Amino acid sequence: MKITITGELYSGKSCVAKAISEVMNYTYFSVGELQRKLAVEKGMSIMEYNDYMFNNNLDHEVDNKTMEIGRENENFIFDARLAWYFIPDSFKIYLKVETDIAVERAMTSKRGKSENYVSKDEARERITERRRLEVTRFKGIYDVNIDKNSNYDLVIDTSHKTLEEVTEKILGVIRGIAKE
Repeated sequence: MKITITGELYSGKSCVAKAISEVMNYTYFSVGELQRKLAVEKGMSIMEYNDYMFNNNLDHEVDNKTMEIGRENENFIFDARLAWYFIPDSFKIYLKVETDIAVERAMTSKRGKSENYVSKDEARERITERRRLEVTRFKGIYDVNIDKNSNYDLVIDTSHKTLEEVTEKILGVIRGIAKE
């Protein structure tokens, strides 16, 4: 089975994807980890790096790698904004989160601290702007609306759920599909 997971910032995508990959013994792929590493190497914030990718037309390099992974592998979970789009035969999961909850998570997470939010207001502003840029960029480049629920096989609001609850929900659905 090929599983792709995407969603809103601080919805828990990476934590959930890693948990599922461990339980199912699947390979874990993450575009976000790769992009954060490259941003640090270039001395950029993740927003600056996103702009850099857009301005230098580098999205297609990541896209091609994503498609290659989808063609050449089985039994994986891919944590990426558009993996669902580039791996159409995957089981597509979308995680939602309320903005206030995303801000709280950003202020307490290791990743949020590395993004240097100095206040909740700044976190809210930067999270909102980053999401706006992603929606606009993906619409402009691929003519795809990443906020459209019908793109996905499973949509979960993680705002008031624990990691374990979200993981169990997804595993229950996946196990049900596997039995069919």
